[in-house]
Amino acid sequence: MMKDEAMLSVLSMCFAPVEEAEWKQASTGAAWSDFLDAARCAMQDDRAFGETPSPIANARRRCPLQEFLSVGEVNALFRPPTYQEKRAFAARHFVGGLPESALPVESLYRPWTSVAGSSPFSRNTGGLYWGDSALYMRDLIERLGFQVPPEFSACPDHLALELDLAATLLRFDMRDEARLFLVERLGWLTAYRLRLLSLEDDASFYIGLIDVLMGIWAQVSPTEMSA
Repeated sequence: MMKDEAMLSVLSMCFAPVEEAEWKQASTGAAWSDFLDAARCAMQDDRAFGETPSPIANARRRCPLQEFLSVGEVNALFRPPTYQEKRAFAARHFVGGLPESALPVESLYRPWTSVAGSSPFSRNTGGLYWGDSALYMRDLIERLGFQVPPEFSACPDHLALELDLAATLLRFDMRDEARLFLVERLGWLTAYRLRLLSLEDDASFYIGLIDVLMGIWAQVSPTEMSA
């Protein structure tokens, strides 16, 4: 079965600009089926996220995706967009400044800063880049010895980068840190989901992915946070 870190990397790829060959490799055939199986398991496993499932756990009967997602979302996930469809959707919605923009950037859906009076934008309800989450992500990436990729220089708290960093933490065997990171970072997805729902385009594929992530967030969150 696909490991959680690989599953997060595929999720990251869904929201990031990628090369055509890379997308085709990830989104077709057995590779995509493995991704969907890993995502389904992550939403309902008793094991701690990031740990390798046992053979018994692999054989356990699990609920289908229809138990967690709408029919439209499931149908969309089982038919991922082609590379051309992915690029067209991104050109309409994953570019800043357009009327139909729906960028998956945390700062746009969080208060700009939680420290009252620290800037003219204190506690702004969202819609601005470089909020607390962006500063946190930039600093964390640098502390880990990496650099923010040029395409994310204006938004280091882009969902694709957050998911990729969580996958990296798992690869470094930092499972507890990865789970805490996801708990802290994914709380804004409810607001982002509402933005996707407001689009005139059919965003079922991306809404389905967000619902998968929200299911994973509920699994890794402490009881008091996921209640």
